[in-house]
Amino acid sequence: MLAGDSEITAEKSAGTFSDSQVRQFYDPDQHCGKAIANSVGWQGKIAWDIYLFYAPGSEWIKSPPAPVDWMHQLKETWADRDRLRTGRDLVEGLETAMSKLTG
Repeated sequence: MLAGDSEITAEKSAGTFSDSQVRQFYDPDQHCGKAIANSVGWQGKIAWDIYLFYAPGSEWIKSPPAPVDWMHQLKETWADRDRLRTGRDLVEGLETAMSKLTG
């Protein structure tokens, strides 16, 4: 989503995550961002800087399932303002969503 995005910069960024459960990939045609945008009601847009929480056992077969909770960091006018989280508000939102799913 940045002007300098490329396969090389994506590979470089992927090195910052060492958890084997984290998957990084480069999607130059933004298929994933478009599908996720559709799943949260942003038809015709591209999702990025978004945090999605799914119910246990959820599967992405042909399209992503609807998340049980989500929030974003986008300042775009089309993005849901009530789900915008930044700074401490983001941390608290992430903690609350995770607590709901993990008990």
